[in-house]
Amino acid sequence: MMKLSNVNFGIIAFIFTLSFFKGILVLVGISETITQLLIEGMIVLLLASASFHILQTRKLIAPVFLINLILIVFIFISFLLTDVNKIQLIIFIRKFFLYYLFFYSLYNIYLEDIHKEKLKKLIIYLFILQIIASWIKLFFIGRAENFIGTLSITEGSIATIMPLFAIVYLLSNYLVYRKNKYIYWIFLFVSIGLISNKMGIIFYIGLLYIFLIYIYTRSYYIFVNTAFIKKILLNSIYFLVLFSLFVSLNPRANPEGVVGGSVDIEYLISYSKEYQTLDTRKAIGIEGDGRFDAPFVAFDRMSTGGMLNILFGFGPGELVKSSYTKYKKPLLEKYHIGYGGRIGLVWVMMQIGLIGLVLFLLFHIFLFLRMKKLYNNINNNKDRVYIMTFLGISIVYFLDFFSYSPSMILNPALVLVYFYIYYYIDTYKQGVELNE
Repeated sequence: MMKLSNVNFGIIAFIFTLSFFKGILVLVGISETITQLLIEGMIVLLLASASFHILQTRKLIAPVFLINLILIVFIFISFLLTDVNKIQLIIFIRKFFLYYLFFYSLYNIYLEDIHKEKLKKLIIYLFILQIIASWIKLFFIGRAENFIGTLSITEGSIATIMPLFAIVYLLSNYLVYRKNKYIYWIFLFVSIGLISNKMGIIFYIGLLYIFLIYIYTRSYYIFVNTAFIKKILLNSIYFLVLFSLFVSLNPRANPEGVVGGSVDIEYLISYSKEYQTLDTRKAIGIEGDGRFDAPFVAFDRMSTGGMLNILFGFGPGELVKSSYTKYKKPLLEKYHIGYGGRIGLVWVMMQIGLIGLVLFLLFHIFLFLRMKKLYNNINNNKDRVYIMTFLGISIVYFLDFFSYSPSMILNPALVLVYFYIYYYIDTYKQGVELNE
């Protein structure tokens, strides 16, 4: 059985490594399409291993599977009621559900605890590598939205979402163990967003910090004393310093538009509001350039088709970009929705409607609630850190989905780490203390 665990470990480690090295592989001449196909092939191989194990043990483990089963049935109904073709349906299912096969495969393979630990460490090393790669980029290229660590050449949104995964883990450790080294690491991960000229990261950190404090202090086992309150106040000072540095060093965030500019809150609020509600191309029929406006524009487009489109969407695969479909940029070319339409909410809602959207969100809400229930029953710090990390990453998932990008749906590095962390915690829930 140990040999089988070695094989499964190798497959998963290869999947993670490929996912985190998609950008680097492009630089050496291997296209993202080829890398993605390799990732998908490895996931299918993992599924085959899981199927073999299920046949041997006659036991299937599938958390919150009923909701996904209902969603799959609904997607086929949406397909039958709309004009999308079979190729679009297949591409949609491949993009939308492939990572869920990874999630369920994890629960049904044989994997030793030592290999689970090694995979956890691999993930940590891959995240640390993103700091190194970002600083190398700064030295050779300068500040730019492209070349995001080793992950991607073009997906700039990852420079905001990926560091937040690590920052949630560091904040959780800091709240539990109260060691300043975690604050220093947070500064380093924030630098990834700063080097990539991203603004959202600093706002999201504030929200995540408040959320994690709430979760931590709500625990039955936590006694909030004067020392803890002083530490929280000190943390707030750290955050204000970090916020001020970020605004000053980010040309987009200060009125002078330079590195080392002034911290002007009124300007920052005005700029953020304008950026989220862009309306520069309305005269030529393009709406929804701002992320705040895009969902309302998308719903307006859906409402033109009546209640059928509102409930079932325009069909699974309608917005998928592929050489096999008519439009290279269907959201823009067919529905005249601009940049803001790239958020996950629009991507899901327009294709499978409000019913599909609710079913999709229910799955992730149930994962969150199951983990929150587990958190309420723990009594040691090591478990607390890991569960707080997953709860925080869940908030990152929802923030990204509703307000920022489709990264948490489509980017393998982020989605697979999200699922692995849940699996890692959940398989230790029978009273076994998590390893630090």
